[in-house]
Amino acid sequence: MERGHEVGLNLSILLIEWLRFINGAFFIEEHHMNNIQKAIDNNRQKLTYLDSYLTVNEVAMERILESNISAVKELINKKQAIITSINVLDDRIISDINNIKEFYSVEDLSELSAKEYPKLWELKEIATDVLRKMVDVKNSDQVLFEKMEDVFEDYKNEKGKFDRTKLEAYTNNFFNE
Repeated sequence: MERGHEVGLNLSILLIEWLRFINGAFFIEEHHMNNIQKAIDNNRQKLTYLDSYLTVNEVAMERILESNISAVKELINKKQAIITSINVLDDRIISDINNIKEFYSVEDLSELSAKEYPKLWELKEIATDVLRKMVDVKNSDQVLFEKMEDVFEDYKNEKGKFDRTKLEAYTNNFFNE
């Protein structure tokens, strides 16, 4: 084989290897951009759950004011189911963020440039929305719990106003049928 032909062949092999490397790098980059997108999508889903949680709190407040304790109990169970779903999403978000930080060898996502990685800006915006909504949830829960305490205190104070005989007759009637 001639020397020129051998150099041309080596350059072809080098070019093929370079293209494989570049394609692999793009695949890896795209994979981690997908982690950013997954974190964005999971945060959006978390916002949906937080909105549902706030709606349940609003309904619970109405039921508390109506003194419908059994309905409040059902709504508390519904809130617990929402919290469980949020915890699953939080685990996914944390995993995605840790994968991103590991890939880019950073301790914090703020070390990455939003100009270089525009999806990070979107992730920051949605995470800020989630944080605001979580503050709303905390405030809503506080108001709800205070109202529940007030209602239970009212029941405790009015305990002596019940006609015990009627209450016992109703209870006995209920369990005998």
